[in-house]
Amino acid sequence: MARTGLLVVTNLSKIRHSLTAVKKYVSSTLYIQLYTGVVVERKKFVNTLKPVTRYCKHATDIYSLSLRTCDHLDVILIIGNLKDSVLWQTTSTLHVKPVDVLLFDDGISNNETTKLMDRYKATNIIEISNALGENVINTEPASVTSNESHSETIEGDTVVLGGTFDRLHVGHKMLLTEAALRARKRVIVGVTDVNMIQSKLLHELIQPVKTRISVVRDFLETIDNTLIYEVVPIQDSFGPTKTVPDLDVIIVSAETYRGGEKVNEIREANNLKKLQIHCIDIIELENNEEGKENKISSSNQRMDLLGTRLKKPIPKPHLPNYPYIIGLIGGIASGKSIISQHFEKLGAAVINCDRLAHDVYEPGTDCHAKLATHFGNDILNASDDNRIDRKKLGAIVFSNKEKLNELNEIVWPALMKKVQERINQIRVEKSHDVVMIEAAVLLQAGWQHEMHEVWSLIVPPERAIRRLINRDNLTEEQAKQRIDAQPSNETMVSESTVVFSTQWSYEFSRQQAEKAWQGLQEYLKK
Repeated sequence: MARTGLLVVTNLSKIRHSLTAVKKYVSSTLYIQLYTGVVVERKKFVNTLKPVTRYCKHATDIYSLSLRTCDHLDVILIIGNLKDSVLWQTTSTLHVKPVDVLLFDDGISNNETTKLMDRYKATNIIEISNALGENVINTEPASVTSNESHSETIEGDTVVLGGTFDRLHVGHKMLLTEAALRARKRVIVGVTDVNMIQSKLLHELIQPVKTRISVVRDFLETIDNTLIYEVVPIQDSFGPTKTVPDLDVIIVSAETYRGGEKVNEIREANNLKKLQIHCIDIIELENNEEGKENKISSSNQRMDLLGTRLKKPIPKPHLPNYPYIIGLIGGIASGKSIISQHFEKLGAAVINCDRLAHDVYEPGTDCHAKLATHFGNDILNASDDNRIDRKKLGAIVFSNKEKLNELNEIVWPALMKKVQERINQIRVEKSHDVVMIEAAVLLQAGWQHEMHEVWSLIVPPERAIRRLINRDNLTEEQAKQRIDAQPSNETMVSESTVVFSTQWSYEFSRQQAEKAWQGLQEYLKK
């Protein structure tokens, strides 16, 4: 099976079946090019290319059908030839990416086949018409668009649009393709910078703005490099539309249509010409999964990332291969105990550092003596064999960063010694292949270097604060102090190969754990 392929579509009435058939031949990326080199009757393309915007409906149909027929493929519709087929037939400098195989739904001339094979550096060619079966000629592609006759007239020299564009999905591709089809000279794309994503679900998993800008630009230059593209970070909802005079069209979705109207209100106040607004429809999905939206969205994609490997672990040659050690981190009230229970049931040995810490605090230990000397006997509970009252100690250190550092310098070395003793015991007994170290302080203590990899738990700070208030009977101020004293979610995610979140049901947390465990087993087998 080829990794990349180009499907040349000569007959739109077969597109659903073509996309279904192509799954047998391509595993990763499928480029699609609408063939415009023949003059035929209805149901096939003609060489009269104006208005170009009539192809917007076909683009929407193709992308929406790809979700139903080959959603595992990265589908990219090439549109440059729709604007100027002569240019695309004669220019050798066009930005096209090599593919492994060319696929056709109907035969085209040998001359055209040779041109395409040369353009895309393909080494193999497949005519899939025989795989389509009979009686498919009269099957029209499903449509999710409306009012196409009205929207055909919306085009201009410069088209503008904006969005987060996190992990480019079909909805993003439809927006960007509409913009490129409706632009005669230039497309400006505003990509939300870090200050605009804080309210989004699982925003900690959103790609860096530089990455998102690069992906958007690469996509646009791939589908049509005859235009000028300006892809820029934006700090507010309006970006360049507030000040750039020579804009003609703004592309919005149904959700952001009011934003398009607001843009025009601002432009009018700034004595700039109003923009034509083109709204694309949202593709609705039947989605019964917990917490997910009934549409294509980046939020849904980020939820799917929970429990998956986000990056490869950094090799740790100084660590023995057995047992495999995973550090599990998460803020206070993030749900570490819930996830740990799941992994314990799946077969991991779980070392809870909070419980081990009780041992190092016990009377008679070196750590106990050092803490009493350093912080004074007021932290001891006289009615309970002089044990350390951790609430009294917490009241001292959580409101004073310097005191907290002093506490950690005493406790952390003693705690790591206990952890290593337990790991060595497991190694000698050969009782578990995987050891999970549940340690909220892992990053602060620098213990990540003693773990083969780090996994993390994140919940929104406001949710963690509510949990702390309810669980530990703290005031809101006390809860915020504890949250502020720990690494941010962003810091934990940056150090992690796998991320979880317990802000949904117990069952969804279990599913995340099982996904991560399965991925770990596959990784260890390699």
